[in-house]
Amino acid sequence: MSGIVNAYSGQPFGICGCGDGGNASGSDQYGDRANVVPGVPTLVHQGSQKHWLNQYLNPAAFVTNPAGTFGNSGRNPFITPAINTTDTAFMKNWTFEERYGIQLRWEMFNTFNHPSFGGPNTDPTSSTFGQITGSGAIPPRVMQAALKLKF
Repeated sequence: MSGIVNAYSGQPFGICGCGDGGNASGSDQYGDRANVVPGVPTLVHQGSQKHWLNQYLNPAAFVTNPAGTFGNSGRNPFITPAINTTDTAFMKNWTFEERYGIQLRWEMFNTFNHPSFGGPNTDPTSSTFGQITGSGAIPPRVMQAALKLKF
């Protein structure tokens, strides 16, 4: 029997300005950021899972940066949801006449079937701004079996 536990913190991300195609500053860098609305909480990852999937970020906390500015929100101040998975394997070996063998393997990836969520929409002009609408990099539980003959 063997196992691997993977625990990843989320990836940092920021809110794009997205004005004028993501380049309201006119700098040809396409790195504009949104402006933060003073006094409005960002509400990152709060409440139940259903709530934070629908509102990971508060849409009212950010606005598109005005033309000629870079925006005042920080670079990558937020973190996407964490990912935790466990992979396991069960193996049994049989030996025959000292040189022949058979190995039976059963492996499970993401054994406990923990969900993996993508990052939220970071475009303040989008109707789904602040929502997580996609899955992350880790697929649902996958199992495989193998029979190996050694000679």
